[in-house]
Amino acid sequence: MKKSEQILKRLESLHPKQIDLSLERTLNLLNKVGNPQKKLPPTIHVAGTNGKGSTIAFLRSIFEENNYKVQVYTSPHLINFNERIRINSKLISNELLISLLEECEFYNKKNPITFFEITTVAAYLGFSRIESDVLLLETGLGGRFDATNVIPTTICSVITPISMDHMSFLGNSIKSITKEKVGIFKKNIPAVISKQDKEAIKVIREESKKKKVKLFEYSKYWEISKINKAFFHLKIENEFLKIPMPNLFGNHQLYNSGTAMTVAKIQKQFSLKDKLTFQGIKKTFWPARMQKIESGKLKSIIGQDFEIWLDGGHNEHASNMLLDNIKKWKEENLFLIFGMLSNKEPREFLNKIINYFRSIYVVPIANHSFISTQQIKQIYKEKKDIIKPSLSVIETLRVLKREYKKGKIIICGSLYLAGDVLKENESLID
Repeated sequence: MKKSEQILKRLESLHPKQIDLSLERTLNLLNKVGNPQKKLPPTIHVAGTNGKGSTIAFLRSIFEENNYKVQVYTSPHLINFNERIRINSKLISNELLISLLEECEFYNKKNPITFFEITTVAAYLGFSRIESDVLLLETGLGGRFDATNVIPTTICSVITPISMDHMSFLGNSIKSITKEKVGIFKKNIPAVISKQDKEAIKVIREESKKKKVKLFEYSKYWEISKINKAFFHLKIENEFLKIPMPNLFGNHQLYNSGTAMTVAKIQKQFSLKDKLTFQGIKKTFWPARMQKIESGKLKSIIGQDFEIWLDGGHNEHASNMLLDNIKKWKEENLFLIFGMLSNKEPREFLNKIINYFRSIYVVPIANHSFISTQQIKQIYKEKKDIIKPSLSVIETLRVLKREYKKGKIIICGSLYLAGDVLKENESLID
């Protein structure tokens, strides 16, 4: 086990017995290490339920293509923890990560603190000590009491689509969840708002008035219009932009890229050229978001007559995005490899898409409590004959290869499952 992994394992043991969403533990530790949250580069803070990571990936690519030095904080990771922290566009080195974690561990002195809280402090330490042009910051859970929300100010807030998720922490309605997400708003700091439902946008507007936040809303300030195979049209205020289709698959990524493009357009302190910005959008890559697996161990098992698509989505909104793609494939042999954590709601994810699949294979998720085949069969009794248990993704691929000649395989239901798949496939994230 690497030294960084040993330290991370120790930090996990500090987890408080009861989770209370609070900034107190994070602020206490930040104070002990010199308040690095007050020494960060200009920061763009992103909250929402879906599309946060993809939006940040687009923003990162936009700034990098324009030759800016970019720091990034995202979660969770898929294969290695280092994926969460990018220092000037490179994954944090093991040496620097170990140094930062050990410093936080020393000053925390075994006091109760969540894994996300203490690793966020470590990230802020790293970001504060290395000069950069911009920091892209993703919330972990919610917004108002998220460990990232200790920063005194930002240059822009971003709210991506909000839907039902993490209800045990954030509440059982879109209204309550949105109230938590807009907790990242800072007084007099603008906010770019992705496409939202009516209930969410009402809360967003109410909160923006309290903090004098200028909103750049979808459909009011920016909008996606014409879409074809090569380009899509984006209207930002009175400007019409013809943008090449991104490499990230699915129409929902047009909205994520549109959000990022709008953020870029309102940042007057940066000199962003449209040509380079468009190149950045086209080149963006974000793993496990409708990612086509075109090489590696898994592809060698299944062969060229099958396609493998990997997606970490696990809620209703993610299911809707998946459905848009599945509808295009309805004449194909479609197979689902499904794994979901036991604290999630499989009905919300499966209800709209289940009828499109010829077979559904339910797989375990390593080192986590997961939903069983029997539970899925109990929910969908009329579908029980096509719902099958499998010991692993690899076993499922071998079965499909043996029983069918061709088809499309979607692996989804959890980012943890997606991470296991990429690791099994010996994929690299750099």
